[in-house]
Amino acid sequence: MRRIAVSAALLLLAVHGACAAAGTRLEVAYSVYLTGLRVGRAAVTVDFDKEGFVASGSARSSGLFRMISKGEGSASTRGSFKADRVIASLFSAHLRTGKRDEKIELEVENGFAKKISLDPPRNDTDKNRVPITGKTRTGVVDPLSAMLALVAPKGELVTPEACNRTLPIFDGRYRFNVVLSYARTENAPKKIEGYAGPVLVCQARYVPIAGHRDRDTVRQMAENRDMFVWLAPVAGTRVLVPVRASVSSMIGTFTVEATRFKTSTQ
Repeated sequence: MRRIAVSAALLLLAVHGACAAAGTRLEVAYSVYLTGLRVGRAAVTVDFDKEGFVASGSARSSGLFRMISKGEGSASTRGSFKADRVIASLFSAHLRTGKRDEKIELEVENGFAKKISLDPPRNDTDKNRVPITGKTRTGVVDPLSAMLALVAPKGELVTPEACNRTLPIFDGRYRFNVVLSYARTENAPKKIEGYAGPVLVCQARYVPIAGHRDRDTVRQMAENRDMFVWLAPVAGTRVLVPVRASVSSMIGTFTVEATRFKTSTQ
Protein backbone atom coordinates (compact mmCIF):
# COMPACT_ATOMS: atom_id res chain seq x y z
CA MET A 1 0.00 0.00 0.00
CA ARG A 2 2.93 2.38 0.62
CA ARG A 3 3.97 2.01 -3.01
CA ILE A 4 0.45 2.87 -4.14
CA ALA A 5 0.52 5.90 -1.86
CA VAL A 6 3.85 7.05 -3.28
CA SER A 7 2.53 6.55 -6.83
CA ALA A 8 -0.44 8.72 -5.92
CA ALA A 9 1.87 11.23 -4.30
CA LEU A 10 3.91 11.52 -7.48
CA LEU A 11 0.68 12.05 -9.34
CA LEU A 12 -1.06 14.43 -6.97
CA LEU A 13 1.91 16.21 -5.50
CA ALA A 14 3.99 16.99 -8.55
CA VAL A 15 1.87 19.31 -10.68
CA HIS A 16 3.86 22.46 -11.36
CA GLY A 17 2.52 25.83 -12.35
CA ALA A 18 2.49 29.57 -12.06
CA CYS A 19 -0.62 31.59 -11.48
CA ALA A 20 -2.97 30.74 -14.33
CA ALA A 21 -5.55 32.92 -15.95
CA ALA A 22 -8.24 34.17 -13.59
CA GLY A 23 -11.23 31.91 -13.25
CA THR A 24 -9.62 28.77 -14.67
CA ARG A 25 -10.82 25.26 -13.85
CA LEU A 26 -8.69 22.18 -14.40
CA GLU A 27 -10.22 18.68 -14.36
CA VAL A 28 -8.05 15.58 -14.77
CA ALA A 29 -9.01 11.88 -14.69
CA TYR A 30 -6.46 9.11 -14.14
CA SER A 31 -6.21 5.33 -14.14
CA VAL A 32 -3.82 3.42 -11.86
CA TYR A 33 -2.11 0.21 -13.03
CA LEU A 34 0.06 -2.50 -11.48
CA THR A 35 2.16 -4.07 -14.22
CA GLY A 36 -0.56 -3.41 -16.80
CA LEU A 37 -3.56 -4.43 -14.66
CA ARG A 38 -5.85 -1.57 -13.72
CA VAL A 39 -6.14 -1.36 -9.94
CA GLY A 40 -7.58 2.10 -9.35
CA ARG A 41 -8.91 5.43 -10.53
CA ALA A 42 -8.22 9.01 -9.47
CA ALA A 43 -9.44 12.51 -10.30
CA VAL A 44 -8.29 16.05 -9.52
CA THR A 45 -10.16 19.36 -9.88
CA VAL A 46 -8.60 22.78 -9.29
CA ASP A 47 -10.34 26.16 -9.41
CA PHE A 48 -7.88 29.03 -9.27
CA ASP A 49 -7.42 32.71 -10.04
CA LYS A 50 -4.77 35.35 -9.43
CA GLU A 51 -5.42 35.43 -5.70
CA GLY A 52 -5.77 31.81 -4.69
CA PHE A 53 -7.07 28.34 -5.37
CA VAL A 54 -9.43 25.61 -4.22
CA ALA A 55 -8.54 22.01 -5.09
CA SER A 56 -10.09 18.60 -4.54
CA GLY A 57 -9.03 15.07 -5.36
CA SER A 58 -10.32 11.53 -5.03
CA ALA A 59 -9.02 8.01 -5.60
CA ARG A 60 -10.30 4.46 -5.20
CA SER A 61 -9.23 0.92 -5.97
CA SER A 62 -11.04 -0.88 -8.79
CA GLY A 63 -11.34 -4.15 -10.67
CA LEU A 64 -10.00 -7.40 -9.24
CA PHE A 65 -7.68 -5.45 -6.95
CA ARG A 66 -10.72 -4.06 -5.13
CA MET A 67 -11.68 -7.62 -4.19
CA ILE A 68 -8.29 -7.98 -2.49
CA SER A 69 -7.82 -4.53 -1.00
CA LYS A 70 -10.66 -2.02 -0.89
CA GLY A 71 -9.37 1.49 -0.60
CA GLU A 72 -10.66 4.96 -1.37
CA GLY A 73 -10.02 8.49 -0.30
CA SER A 74 -10.83 12.13 -0.90
CA ALA A 75 -9.08 15.38 -0.07
CA SER A 76 -9.56 19.13 -0.44
CA THR A 77 -7.45 22.21 0.14
CA ARG A 78 -7.41 25.96 -0.31
CA GLY A 79 -4.70 28.58 -0.28
CA SER A 80 -3.19 31.64 -1.92
CA PHE A 81 -0.22 32.71 -4.04
CA LYS A 82 2.61 34.90 -2.75
CA ALA A 83 5.49 35.82 -5.04
CA ASP A 84 6.78 32.46 -6.30
CA ARG A 85 5.26 30.37 -3.52
CA VAL A 86 2.03 28.58 -2.77
CA ILE A 87 0.71 29.44 0.69
CA ALA A 88 -1.56 26.64 1.88
CA SER A 89 -4.19 27.35 4.52
CA LEU A 90 -6.67 24.49 5.03
CA PHE A 91 -6.38 20.82 4.12
CA SER A 92 -8.71 17.92 4.87
CA ALA A 93 -8.72 14.27 3.85
CA HIS A 94 -10.83 11.16 4.43
CA LEU A 95 -9.08 7.82 3.83
CA ARG A 96 -10.69 4.38 3.97
CA THR A 97 -8.71 1.15 3.57
CA GLY A 98 -10.27 -2.14 4.66
CA LYS A 99 -11.47 -1.65 8.23
CA ARG A 100 -9.40 1.48 8.73
CA ASP A 101 -11.11 4.86 8.46
CA GLU A 102 -9.01 8.02 8.91
CA LYS A 103 -9.89 11.71 8.87
CA ILE A 104 -7.26 14.42 8.69
CA GLU A 105 -7.53 18.18 9.09
CA LEU A 106 -4.54 20.44 8.73
CA GLU A 107 -4.32 24.21 9.21
CA VAL A 108 -1.22 25.89 7.81
CA GLU A 109 -0.14 29.49 8.38
CA ASN A 110 2.86 30.95 6.53
CA GLY A 111 4.15 27.46 5.86
CA PHE A 112 3.82 26.25 9.47
CA ALA A 113 1.35 23.47 10.24
CA LYS A 114 -0.09 25.08 13.36
CA LYS A 115 -3.08 22.78 13.85
CA ILE A 116 -3.29 19.04 13.19
CA SER A 117 -6.37 16.91 13.78
CA LEU A 118 -6.18 13.13 13.30
CA ASP A 119 -9.16 10.81 13.81
CA PRO A 120 -8.33 8.29 15.15
CA PRO A 121 -5.33 9.90 16.90
CA ARG A 122 -1.89 8.41 16.46
CA ASN A 123 -0.11 6.41 19.14
CA ASP A 124 2.50 8.90 20.37
CA THR A 125 4.26 6.20 22.39
CA ASP A 126 5.41 4.30 19.27
CA LYS A 127 9.18 4.49 19.77
CA ASN A 128 9.85 3.14 16.28
CA ARG A 129 8.17 6.14 14.63
CA VAL A 130 10.25 9.21 13.76
CA PRO A 131 8.52 12.02 15.71
CA ILE A 132 6.85 15.05 14.16
CA THR A 133 8.45 18.17 15.67
CA GLY A 134 7.99 21.90 15.32
CA LYS A 135 10.93 21.97 12.92
CA THR A 136 9.48 19.30 10.65
CA ARG A 137 6.14 21.19 10.59
CA THR A 138 7.85 24.33 9.25
CA GLY A 139 8.08 25.29 5.58
CA VAL A 140 5.59 22.69 4.41
CA VAL A 141 2.69 22.34 2.02
CA ASP A 142 -0.11 19.79 2.07
CA PRO A 143 -0.32 17.21 -0.74
CA LEU A 144 -2.87 19.01 -2.89
CA SER A 145 -1.29 22.45 -2.45
CA ALA A 146 2.05 20.94 -3.46
CA MET A 147 0.53 20.19 -6.86
CA LEU A 148 0.48 23.96 -7.49
CA ALA A 149 4.22 24.63 -7.12
CA LEU A 150 4.99 27.81 -9.05
CA VAL A 151 7.29 28.25 -12.04
CA ALA A 152 8.59 31.42 -13.68
CA PRO A 153 5.77 33.64 -14.99
CA LYS A 154 7.57 34.22 -18.30
CA GLY A 155 9.43 32.15 -20.84
CA GLU A 156 9.03 28.63 -22.10
CA LEU A 157 6.97 26.25 -19.99
CA VAL A 158 8.40 22.90 -21.06
CA THR A 159 11.95 23.45 -19.80
CA PRO A 160 14.27 21.47 -17.50
CA GLU A 161 13.93 24.12 -14.79
CA ALA A 162 10.28 23.14 -14.31
CA CYS A 163 11.45 19.73 -13.08
CA ASN A 164 14.26 20.79 -10.78
CA ARG A 165 12.66 21.36 -7.37
CA THR A 166 11.96 19.85 -3.98
CA LEU A 167 8.40 19.50 -2.68
CA PRO A 168 8.23 19.60 1.17
CA ILE A 169 5.08 17.56 1.81
CA PHE A 170 3.22 17.18 5.11
CA ASP A 171 -0.22 15.56 5.31
CA GLY A 172 -0.63 15.64 9.08
CA ARG A 173 0.84 12.16 9.51
CA TYR A 174 3.93 11.94 7.31
CA ARG A 175 6.56 14.56 6.50
CA PHE A 176 8.60 13.79 3.40
CA ASN A 177 10.21 15.46 0.43
CA VAL A 178 9.67 14.62 -3.21
CA VAL A 179 12.87 15.67 -4.98
CA LEU A 180 12.39 16.13 -8.72
CA SER A 181 15.14 16.44 -11.32
CA TYR A 182 15.05 16.76 -15.09
CA ALA A 183 15.49 13.52 -17.04
CA ARG A 184 14.40 14.28 -20.62
CA THR A 185 11.77 15.83 -22.90
CA GLU A 186 9.62 13.64 -25.13
CA ASN A 187 6.17 13.42 -26.68
CA ALA A 188 3.22 12.34 -24.55
CA PRO A 189 3.60 8.56 -23.94
CA LYS A 190 0.10 7.74 -25.16
CA LYS A 191 -2.93 9.46 -26.60
CA ILE A 192 -4.75 11.38 -23.89
CA GLU A 193 -8.15 12.92 -24.43
CA GLY A 194 -7.43 16.65 -24.46
CA TYR A 195 -3.66 16.62 -24.97
CA ALA A 196 -1.03 15.52 -27.47
CA GLY A 197 2.38 17.14 -27.45
CA PRO A 198 5.67 17.48 -25.58
CA VAL A 199 6.06 16.46 -21.95
CA LEU A 200 8.80 16.81 -19.36
CA VAL A 201 10.05 13.62 -17.75
CA CYS A 202 11.24 14.24 -14.19
CA GLN A 203 13.01 11.67 -12.07
CA ALA A 204 11.56 11.59 -8.55
CA ARG A 205 13.15 10.68 -5.25
CA TYR A 206 11.31 10.00 -1.99
CA VAL A 207 13.02 11.39 1.12
CA PRO A 208 11.35 10.46 4.43
CA ILE A 209 11.64 13.17 7.09
CA ALA A 210 9.29 12.33 9.98
CA GLY A 211 6.13 10.46 10.91
CA HIS A 212 7.27 7.18 9.35
CA ARG A 213 8.42 4.03 11.08
CA ASP A 214 12.05 3.02 10.75
CA ARG A 215 11.59 -0.09 8.62
CA ASP A 216 13.01 -1.76 5.53
CA THR A 217 10.14 -0.78 3.21
CA VAL A 218 10.74 2.93 3.92
CA ARG A 219 14.48 2.57 3.28
CA GLN A 220 13.77 0.71 0.04
CA MET A 221 11.52 3.50 -1.19
CA ALA A 222 14.15 6.09 -0.26
CA GLU A 223 16.74 4.13 -2.26
CA ASN A 224 14.45 3.64 -5.27
CA ARG A 225 15.75 5.56 -8.30
CA ASP A 226 13.16 4.14 -10.70
CA MET A 227 10.43 6.72 -10.08
CA PHE A 228 9.37 9.22 -12.75
CA VAL A 229 6.71 11.84 -13.46
CA TRP A 230 5.64 13.07 -16.92
CA LEU A 231 4.43 16.70 -16.99
CA ALA A 232 2.39 18.34 -19.76
CA PRO A 233 1.48 22.04 -20.14
CA VAL A 234 -2.09 23.31 -19.99
CA ALA A 235 -2.77 25.72 -22.85
CA GLY A 236 -3.29 29.33 -21.82
CA THR A 237 -1.80 28.89 -18.33
CA ARG A 238 1.54 28.60 -16.58
CA VAL A 239 0.65 25.15 -15.29
CA LEU A 240 2.24 21.76 -15.93
CA VAL A 241 0.07 18.74 -15.13
CA PRO A 242 1.25 15.16 -14.56
CA VAL A 243 -0.01 12.92 -17.32
CA ARG A 244 1.91 9.91 -16.08
CA ALA A 245 3.82 8.68 -13.01
CA SER A 246 5.57 5.38 -12.40
CA VAL A 247 7.11 3.66 -9.38
CA SER A 248 8.95 0.35 -9.72
CA SER A 249 8.80 -2.13 -6.85
CA MET A 250 9.53 -5.75 -6.01
CA ILE A 251 5.95 -6.74 -6.88
CA GLY A 252 5.77 -4.81 -10.15
CA THR A 253 5.52 -1.30 -11.54
CA PHE A 254 2.76 1.02 -10.36
CA THR A 255 1.74 3.44 -13.11
CA VAL A 256 -0.67 6.36 -12.98
CA GLU A 257 -1.83 7.62 -16.39
CA ALA A 258 -4.09 10.49 -17.36
CA THR A 259 -7.01 9.40 -19.50
CA ARG A 260 -8.56 12.84 -19.88
CA PHE A 261 -7.97 16.43 -18.86
CA LYS A 262 -10.04 19.48 -19.43
CA THR A 263 -9.54 23.20 -18.85
CA SER A 264 -12.30 25.79 -18.87
CA THR A 265 -12.81 29.40 -17.87
CA GLN A 266 -15.34 30.37 -15.25
